[in-house]
Amino acid sequence: MMLISDLTTAVYRIYSIFVYNLFLFFSSITQMQLSVPCGLKNTSSSLELLKPRVRGRVRVRVSQISPFSSHHNNNNNKTLLMNSQFPCASLVQNNASPIPSTDIQSSRFGEVKRVTKETNVSVKINLDGTGLADSTTGIPFLDHMLDQLASHGLFDVHVKAAGDIHIDDHHTNEDVALAIGTALLQALGDRKGINRFGDFSAPLDEALIHVALDLSGRPHLSYDLQIPTQRVGTYDTQLVEHFFQSLVNTSGMTLHIRQLAGKNSHHIIEATFKAFARALRQATEYDARRRGTVPSSKGVLSRS
Repeated sequence: MMLISDLTTAVYRIYSIFVYNLFLFFSSITQMQLSVPCGLKNTSSSLELLKPRVRGRVRVRVSQISPFSSHHNNNNNKTLLMNSQFPCASLVQNNASPIPSTDIQSSRFGEVKRVTKETNVSVKINLDGTGLADSTTGIPFLDHMLDQLASHGLFDVHVKAAGDIHIDDHHTNEDVALAIGTALLQALGDRKGINRFGDFSAPLDEALIHVALDLSGRPHLSYDLQIPTQRVGTYDTQLVEHFFQSLVNTSGMTLHIRQLAGKNSHHIIEATFKAFARALRQATEYDARRRGTVPSSKGVLSRS
């Protein structure tokens, strides 16, 4: 009986030692996974087993500011859940540039009120919108053109205006454009990281309009449209040039508008607003390679 008891004890001790060594072995493997350099992951197929894989969910809170709310606060938040995988994301591999972290930009919006003895104008614009349009100026054709600016620029545009349209549309047309230009100036801020330049040609049936612009801070308009009629509906077609001149003056934009083809006045004007919207969208969007720097060799873009 003593012999059997001693044998049982010896077997139990051997088993305990084996289990303890097995535990130490897997512990060392875990430590190697956390410390192996990422650059070694391609040096040997066996090391692929040691490549750490960290899967998780990143919760980012983004404050969404609506330019159409009566007051702006941070109570309206949206939570973004992004399934992410980060194998050695923080290290540089194979002499490549580090992968930049994703910057979530807050909405760029401008809000302007312009009140004179002739007009009362309120403008809100969100450059990072979705194309929402809500414009009531008392000039139906101008409202239609502002809808084009929102829809094709993917800006949220809110314009309310009351003016002396019993005289004519001139003052309201001008002051709406002045207010939009000022709102753009406000929304652009220091203009860091944007493309700055925009260029687009828009066809509308027989009409073809080319627009090129530079958010340079220097106001200039070069305008070359041949609109064959004096009016579209009740809208005086001379006011098209005056609209863009007013917008350029307050936004600090260099703007070139060229008519390449067209016979119908409505088509020519609408194609102009569509081309302008797309060019402005291009210019205001972010250039990821610029990494938030000012797109100027001078290091600054300011309204002169």
